[in-house]
This record gives sequence, C-alpha cells and structure tokens, in this order.
Amino acid sequence: MHKFFLTTAFIGALFASSGCGDDTVAPPPPPSAPRKAAAVTSAYDAGVDSSPYLYSYNPIAKRDPFRGQSMEGDATAPDPGKDSQTCDEPLCQFDLDELNLVAVVSGDSNPLAMVEDRTGTGHLVRRNTRLGKQGGKVTSILRDCMVVTSFVRGADGRAQPNRQNMCVKKETRQMPVLDLMIGKMRE
Repeated sequence: MHKFFLTTAFIGALFASSGCGDDTVAPPPPPSAPRKAAAVTSAYDAGVDSSPYLYSYNPIAKRDPFRGQSMEGDATAPDPGKDSQTCDEPLCQFDLDELNLVAVVSGDSNPLAMVEDRTGTGHLVRRNTRLGKQGGKVTSILRDCMVVTSFVRGADGRAQPNRQNMCVKKETRQMPVLDLMIGKMRE
C-alpha cells in the first residue's frame, strides 16, 4: 500500500510540473470578417422585407372600449338648445303630472325606478330615459326620488334647464294590527 501511495504522488507531481511553465496567455484569434448574406434560397424569402414592421392603429368604425354601452346612444340625442319635442318613446305621451313614481331600486351603480302612468301601466326607468311631453330626461335616481330635467326656451331664446323632482308617495293610512292581548284589531 505504501508503494501505491508513492507512485500516485510521483505521477501527480509529474503532471503538476509539466503544467508549470511560462504563464503567458495566448492572444485571442483575430475577429473574422463579417459574413455576406447567403443567397436567397426560396421565392418566399425573396419577397420578405428586412425592415421592422410598424403597427398603426386606425380607430375608424371601432367603439371606444372605455365608454359604456349606454353612452353610445348619447351621440344621437338631441341637443339641449334644439327643439326637444321630438320624443317618440311611450312615456313621452304623458305629462309629468300624470306619472307616479311607484318604486326605486337604488342599491346598484345603475339605479332603476318604476313609473306608473294614468292607465295603471308600469314602466321601468333608468338614467337618460326620456319622459314627459316636454321631452325631459331622467338625470338622477335617488333613494326615494328621481330628478327629471327638461329644457325650456326662455324669453331671451336660450334653453333653460327645468328640473322637477318626482318622489314616491308615502301611504298615510296604516294597516290594522291584531292586538294579541285583547284579541281585537286596532289601528
């Protein structure tokens, strides 16, 4: 075993001494000349342009993704300065005094109201719905009221906004309650 250790040490020393020599580093090889482009091999490669493709966006006939669906119809809405008597919706047949606000659902970002006409028919109303003979528009729906804005021409010829509030009518009559102590109905 002692012989084996000595021979291994001798061979290791021999390799270590052969690597020790001049410590100069060989210079890197000279840079090669740039290659010329290879010849075109197919008809497809001949038609390809080597310039980078530049994309350009064309917004014509595309809707704005940051505007809601309900805002799209506002472009055709009549101008407040113009004659607003051209409303052909069913609620435009009635005057605002003939319409009653029955209920409001206001816990949503798009509140909803129910209006009843003089015949007892209910209609669902949202913001920007037109109603009334003056062509008013629902501008806001609150917890128990809604605001209808119509434009009326003043003496000077300018359109003046006319805001009217329609509120839910509260029941004044109370329902009779059964008194369990005496077993009779009371108001």
